[in-house]
Amino acid sequence: MELVCEKHREIMESAVAYCRHPREYCKFRTACLIHFLSKENRPPDPSDPESGGEDAQE
Repeated sequence: MELVCEKHREIMESAVAYCRHPREYCKFRTACLIHFLSKENRPPDPSDPESGGEDAQE
């Protein structure tokens, strides 16, 4: 299924969808499927312990 980022008009597949601008303000975020899928699909951010980066506590 294709998803569309309403703010940036980016199209992406749901299997690999993740928010490419998670630190920017977005008025669509509360209803955004991409934002919710980001928790499963985004690559780990080394500086963010919650995303499973290198600095994460085990």
